[in-house]
Amino acid sequence: MNEPKADPQRAFRAGLGVAEIEPRAPGLAEAPAAWGRGPNEALVLAMQRLPGLVEPKAAFETGRALRIIARLLDAAGAPARVGEQFRDNLVAAVIAHAARRGARPWNAEDTVAMFVELYRRGLGVEAGEPNRIEATLLRWARQELRPLPGTRERRPHDPLRLLDLAA
Repeated sequence: MNEPKADPQRAFRAGLGVAEIEPRAPGLAEAPAAWGRGPNEALVLAMQRLPGLVEPKAAFETGRALRIIARLLDAAGAPARVGEQFRDNLVAAVIAHAARRGARPWNAEDTVAMFVELYRRGLGVEAGEPNRIEATLLRWARQELRPLPGTRERRPHDPLRLLDLAA
């Protein structure tokens, strides 16, 4: 008997923190997510998929890392076009990575490294600072049960919800 295989795109959306939405009547499917805190976070929350993701755990971490990066961009006051450019570059990089034979799955580490490279080039910062930022971003992205930065802490009596990522 075949067990259902987890869907990387559902895992990606779960990593973003997007609730599964039931299909509705025809409308604006790509409208920005109303629950985003800023323009960059709203932009990534509106994403339905990230082509090229093949492994659910790595896809979940990628979604989490992307949302954290969007929050950082919003906190820095970056306009939405900065988030759009990062998102577009990320999509292109993930697709190109998936096209390589035998490549390991794209994950949070790759997403964060891409952001840190942008940060390093854009700001011309000292060598140690991007490494500290990279380590912090990866720690947040991999702490699945902890809330994202800027979110209220889960109280001990709040029940944990297990994510069903199977198609």
